[in-house]
Formats: sequence, structure tokens, C-alpha cells
Amino acid sequence: MYLKTRWFGVFLYDDEKIIDKRLFPKNAEEISERLYKIQKGEVLQEEKEFKKFEPIVDEKRLLQIGKFGQYRRKKINASDYGYSIDLLKEACITVAERKIKEEEEKRENRISQAINALDEIIKIENIINERLTDWLGFFNCEDAAKLKIGDGKLNELEEENIKKLAEISSSLKDARKKLEKYIEKAMEEIAPNVTRIIGYKIAARLLLAAGGIAKLATMPAGTIQLLGAEKALFRHLKDGSKPPKHGYLFMHELVRKAPKNKRGKVARLLATKIAIAAKADAFTHNYIAEELIKEVERRYNEIMKE
Repeated sequence: MYLKTRWFGVFLYDDEKIIDKRLFPKNAEEISERLYKIQKGEVLQEEKEFKKFEPIVDEKRLLQIGKFGQYRRKKINASDYGYSIDLLKEACITVAERKIKEEEEKRENRISQAINALDEIIKIENIINERLTDWLGFFNCEDAAKLKIGDGKLNELEEENIKKLAEISSSLKDARKKLEKYIEKAMEEIAPNVTRIIGYKIAARLLLAAGGIAKLATMPAGTIQLLGAEKALFRHLKDGSKPPKHGYLFMHELVRKAPKNKRGKVARLLATKIAIAAKADAFTHNYIAEELIKEVERRYNEIMKE
């Protein structure tokens, strides 16, 4: 006996006729789920039900329930069982959308890893540069690689160690720049609207804190405003200290340069537009950043005049 899985069901047949079958529900979502599992190399529950027959199969993934052998194909038409081509199209679209979403999640995870790596590089770079500055005194880090024995300032061992530190600092700087370029390009692809409004560095950190562009798109402006201020918010809830007015958005130029008593309003303004931009990036994929930037500039000027 032979086992064959079509997009609408699983069929067991011999040289003459179909012996048994398991038809899938006539529902695009249900069919897409089975197509997705097949593409991942999984064995369907409907297929497992025929394992006792030890059928001859024509797919490697089905060797768990059958075996390879001289395979005889049989024409099995979907229309004979009441399945339409439109149902198949709908199911395939659902599978494609699911794969696209998974790829986006993988890419967002890679960006998260890149941001964490960037933070670690910056931290190490600052430590090394601080050590070089303390060691050399009035020399800067760029001078370290140019220092030579005989100038009355360094002995051979000092020169060797300082140059090694300077080389490490230079390598970290190059790595940091490459990571920043990668994050910038990736953010422009994943969240072009959000990135255009607040810059890739802040946008990336908001995505990391929110858990992805889709989650950021579902957050209210008030929550977005406080992303990155979780510790301050916890202190406020625990000790009754002043509530934070902004998190990562404080990194934005408009917030930083605003008078202290207006920074909260400016942060809220940005958060409101980010919420709109994130929805466009996650769902409609329309580019509306320029329009939102004009609205930010207009409202910012109004706030400064209040």
C-alpha cells in the first residue's frame, strides 16, 4: 500500500483503489497549519494514523511511519472531495504571512543581540580609554600608538603595553561603527517610520524594550514614553518618589534641549507620534514619517511658547 499526502488530505491506496483517507477540515487556517508543518518536515497526526499499515512513502519525513520502495502515483483531485483552488490559495497566503512574521521576529532578535553587543563594546571601550587616559595623563588615546622610546616619557615595557591597549581600543571602535551601521540599516527596513522620527539608536532600544515592532505598535503612548525608565518607575511605585517623565526618549534632541519643566510634554508628544508610526510599520506598511515629523515640529513650537 502507498501513502500520499495532498494539500487537502492524506490517502492510503493500493494498485487499484483508495483504501482509506483522512480529509482536512475545509478551513484555510486549518489547512495552512498542516502545510506549515509539512514544510518544516513534521509528520501530521492524520499521517500517523496509517503507521500500522507500514505504507510505501515518497517523502523523507514520512520514513517514521513508512518506507521507501517502488512507489506508484495515483491521481487524486481536490475537486472530487469538494475542495476549491481558492481555499488552497488562501491557505498558502496564510503560510506565507506566518513565515514572513517569523523572519521578522528572527531579524528583530538579531537586532536585539546587536544592541546588547553594542552596549558591551561601548562599556569595554570606555574602560580601556579611561585606563589609557589615566596612564598617559595628558596624551589622548590616538597618541598612544605613535609614542616611541627615547622621548623621555616611556620605557620599552610601558610602550608595549600602552600600544596594545591602544590597538584594542581602535579595534573596539571599528567594531562599534560596524555594529551601528548594521543596526541602522536593519531598523530602516523593519521600522522606517519610527526610525525616521526618532533615529535608529532610540528606535532600536524601544523595539528591544517592547519586544518587537508588533508589540510596540499595540502599546499606548504613555507606555512608550516610559520605556527605558522601568527602574525609576519601580522606585516611584515602591517609595513614592517622583514618577519618571521619560525613558529612552530623553536621548532625543528635542527632549534634551527642552526646558526641564516641559520635557515631559515633549516626550509625550514624541511617544504619541511613535505609537502612530509603529502601527504603520507593523500593519499598514505605509510611509507616513514626514507628515508626522511636521506635526511634531508644529506642536513642539507650541509647547515652547506655552
